[in-house]
Amino acid sequence: MDLASLKTKDNREANRFELSVDDAVAFIDYKVGKSGDVYMVHTEVPKKFEGQGVGHKLVRESLEIIENNDCHIVPLCPFVRSFIQDNRSDYHHLLSEKAKL
Repeated sequence: MDLASLKTKDNREANRFELSVDDAVAFIDYKVGKSGDVYMVHTEVPKKFEGQGVGHKLVRESLEIIENNDCHIVPLCPFVRSFIQDNRSDYHHLLSEKAKL
C-alpha cells in the first residue's frame, strides 16, 4: 500500500468522504446542516488497515476538502474530534460555533 499516492474524495451522493485502499474503502459519514456546517458523524477504517495512518490521512484530507469549500465542521465522531484536539492549531478555525470538543 502506497498511502502517499492515495487521495480522499467527497462522495456527495453517499454523504461521505472516501479513501480507497487496495480493495477496501475507509470513510467518514457526514451530514450537511441547514447553515452549511458539515457534521462529521462516523469514521470507519477497514480492520486490516487500522494503525497504518489511513484514518489520519482520511480525516486530514477531508478537513482540507471542507476548508476548500469554505465550510465549518461539527465533529461528532470521536476519532475526528480526537484528531482535531491533537492538531488544534491547524484545524481549530474550521470548527463551527455549534462544535464542542
